Amino acid sequence: MYALVDCNNFFVSCERTLDPNLEGLPVVVLSNNDGCVVSRSKEAKDLGIPMAAPAFKYKELFKKHHVKCFSAKFELYNFKSQEVIHISKSYVGERDYEIYSIDELFLDLRSFKYFDVSEYCIQLKEEIKSSTKIPVSIGIAPTKTLCKVANRIVKKDPERFNGVFALDTPEKIEKALKWLNIGDVWGIGRRLAIKMHDNGVHKAWDLLQKPEMWVRKVMGIHGVRMINELKGIRQLELDVPSPKKSIAVTRSFMEMLTQKEDVRERVETFGMYCSERLRKQNSCCTMITVFLQTNRFRKDLPEYRNSKTQIIPNPTNSSILIGRMVNDLFEALFKEGYHYKKAGVIVNNFVPEDQRQISLFEKDTQNQHLPAMKAMDAMNKKFGKDKVRLGSMSGENTWGRKQLSPEYEKFLKSNTLSEANFRFH
Repeated sequence: MYALVDCNNFFVSCERTLDPNLEGLPVVVLSNNDGCVVSRSKEAKDLGIPMAAPAFKYKELFKKHHVKCFSAKFELYNFKSQEVIHISKSYVGERDYEIYSIDELFLDLRSFKYFDVSEYCIQLKEEIKSSTKIPVSIGIAPTKTLCKVANRIVKKDPERFNGVFALDTPEKIEKALKWLNIGDVWGIGRRLAIKMHDNGVHKAWDLLQKPEMWVRKVMGIHGVRMINELKGIRQLELDVPSPKKSIAVTRSFMEMLTQKEDVRERVETFGMYCSERLRKQNSCCTMITVFLQTNRFRKDLPEYRNSKTQIIPNPTNSSILIGRMVNDLFEALFKEGYHYKKAGVIVNNFVPEDQRQISLFEKDTQNQHLPAMKAMDAMNKKFGKDKVRLGSMSGENTWGRKQLSPEYEKFLKSNTLSEANFRFH
C-alpha cells in the first residue's frame, strides 16, 4: 500500500501557525506581487472565492466579508514543509518516500504487512498536527493514482474519516470510482476531460468500461497505465529525485522599472540565486542566458523583449563569476526608454563540480572562489537567506509583498528560519 500525505490548505494553515486567531475566519494567501489567490481557507471557499482569482477584482468582497489577505511567506512555507516531511519520513524506511510537492509526499507502506496501516497513519497525522500545527489528510491505496482518489474523499469529509481513508478493498475502489468525476482523476486535464465527456465518460468508473484499444488511441500508453492504476495494479513507483538539468530564476516586478541600475540589481540577484542552486546540487554550468521584457499587456507603452546567451569556457558555480557574466549580458541587452516588467537568468549545460574540464587558454578562478562560496552558503543556511550576499545585491525581496503580518516580521527577525529544499525565486 501507498499513502499520500497532503497538507490541508497549506499556505493558509501556515498563516494560522503564526496567528491562531485566524482559525475559523476566511483567509486567502496571495501570489507573487500580491496578484492572485493561491490558497484559500474553507471559509473563503464557501464565499465563492475561486483559486487564482485576481485580488483586485475581489477587493469589495474581501472587505464586505472581512476576508484576511496575506502576502505569500515563502520562507515560512519552506520551513513548515520540511517539518512535515521530516516527521513523515521517520515513519517509513530510509528511501520509502517521494516528495511530490511542497505540501504532498507519498509513503511506501508495502513492508507494513502486520500493521493496521490506517491506525498507523492516524498516529502520523496526529503527530504532524501536534508538532507543526499543520492539519493533513492521508489517503491510502494500492497505487499512487488511487491514493489521490482516497485523499480527495477524505478531504471531502475529514471529520467522518478522521483525516485518513483507505481504499483497501475492491468494493471501496469501485464505489469511489463511481463517485469521482473523470476530470478529477490524476492526470486528466481540462481538454482531455472534454473529450471524455464527448465519448460518454463522465465518472472514473466509466473509463474502466472502455476497451483498452480505445484508451490507447485517445490517451496513448499513459492512458493504459492510468487504467491499471485505477484497477489497483501498480504502474507508478516512487521517483528518486535527480539533479536538475537547467535552473531558471525569473520574476515579474511588482512595478515597472525604468532605471537601469534598478533592473541591473534584480538581474544580478537572480544570477546569485542560480549560483546558490548550482552549489546545492554540486554542479557547475557552462551556459548562461539573461532575458528582459516589458509588459505585453500595456499596449500604450513601447514593447521590447530580448535575450542573450553566453558559453562559459570553464564550468563554474561561483556567484562572483556568474554575476560578472550576467552583468555583461545585461549591458548588451538593456535599452533606455522602456518600462521593464520581467527579467530572468537561466543556467544550463551542467557538469559535476568534481569533474570540471578546464580550458587551456582561459584563466580558471573557480577553485579560488569555492571556499568563499561554501562559507557564504553555510552562513546563509544558519542565519537566514541573503544574510551574506554580494555587494551588488540590495538584499530586498525579488517579489512584492505588501501584506506581511507583524507576527511574521518578528518571526523573520528571530533568524529561526533555516534554508529548506523548496525556494520561490
